[in-house]
Amino acid sequence: MTRADQFPLERDVLITVKTYPNSSRKYRETVCVAGVTREDGWIRLYPMTFRYLPIGRRFKKYQVVRLRMRIHEEPRPESYRPDQSSLRLGAVLSSANAWQARREWLLPTASASMCEILRFQRTTGKSLGMFKPREAPDLIIQKADQEWRAMIEQLDFLEEPKKPLEPIPYRFKYRYFCDEPHCRGHEQTVFDWEACELYRKLRCSEPTESAIHAKLRQKFVDELWGRNKDSYLFVGNQMAHPRSFIVLGVFWPPRLNDERQMRLLL
Repeated sequence: MTRADQFPLERDVLITVKTYPNSSRKYRETVCVAGVTREDGWIRLYPMTFRYLPIGRRFKKYQVVRLRMRIHEEPRPESYRPDQSSLRLGAVLSSANAWQARREWLLPTASASMCEILRFQRTTGKSLGMFKPREAPDLIIQKADQEWRAMIEQLDFLEEPKKPLEPIPYRFKYRYFCDEPHCRGHEQTVFDWEACELYRKLRCSEPTESAIHAKLRQKFVDELWGRNKDSYLFVGNQMAHPRSFIVLGVFWPPRLNDERQMRLLL
């Protein structure tokens, strides 16, 4: 059987999500990667041993990649197992023209709210999506606990036990209301690679933990959710807990401020 037979689907994928890497006895080290295809909308690619890829195959956020894959044997309809040997890098979509190229891929996939995504999860198994909260989320920073470590260890949803590549001593959460009249609010753990990487960098440059926390809030609240931003959350669930969604990233294009701008993007 050829690899083309083993991985019969070939897709262009706009990469939007890379979670913080985890150690794995079976796969050395994995990340959970998610993105959008023209044919299928949101998909999840795992296992992906990102840091073990050759330099010429290490993709960036908002880069289009082409690769073969097959449907993953698990309940979530968006999950695919990639053939990493087939991965080829395409264009990185720029932020020019108010993120126009990125908007064209992503906004057609947006849901109305987190509450709507939860309804679809119950009826269709939906496990990935994006939406706009009612207002900017609040960032909660807590000391890491046993539950957080357990979530990290199962993040890539493989069967074998594993431990984090480098423990992050804090747990980051977003608390917010989504845009539904009767929303009771949501509080979701943030697994975005960029949040963990920023913490690691700040730990080397800032004198105190409180200074690190202030810089994290400056980035993940003030900058990403400023009045000049038109921001959305990327979310996904865990196979073992399908009703529990986590934040996978933020899409934060500039806000369109006049009709002429909006027409240019239509």
